[in-house]
Amino acid sequence: MHKHRPRAAARTLLPLLLAALAAPVAAAPPEIQPIHTAVIRATTGLCLRGAICHVDKAGVWVPKKKVAIVSVSVAEQAEIALYVDLEVATRPEMYQCADSDATGCIFRMKYAGPGLFVYGAERGNTYLGSNVTTTNITFPTGYGIVVPAGTPIYVHLDVRNQSLIDLKVDQDAWIYYVPLE
Repeated sequence: MHKHRPRAAARTLLPLLLAALAAPVAAAPPEIQPIHTAVIRATTGLCLRGAICHVDKAGVWVPKKKVAIVSVSVAEQAEIALYVDLEVATRPEMYQCADSDATGCIFRMKYAGPGLFVYGAERGNTYLGSNVTTTNITFPTGYGIVVPAGTPIYVHLDVRNQSLIDLKVDQDAWIYYVPLE
């Protein structure tokens, strides 16, 4: 009887081993692909208090290769009395994007500070409202805005300085992209 036990154990284990070999293997995590970053430094220069400072082409980046933009991020302004309207586009001027023709339009954001209750106030809290905003966009996996090599990507700025002081407005846009060539 002792001679047959190893064979019986082998017959019992063999189907289990075959089933384990036939089971699907857990997929390895996908390999991380590199994403590149370009920072478009944009500025209106000095924007006097109470002034509207509109600057087309306030900043520019020209990709050397064809790229797919997968995400854009723009930091919110710290000065609560600024209204900032920003566009990232291949179009040479701001406000050229329309529902029937949005080619080259990549990203737009508005930051609206709460504004002043009484302009010209020299003391006290004169601010009203809220400044909640969305300042980034990320496209779904596998999608991006394709920009041909050598095509300028501009940051356009339209700023209303409702602050009590003159400000130099710097507004950078971070472009996350994947080269396609």
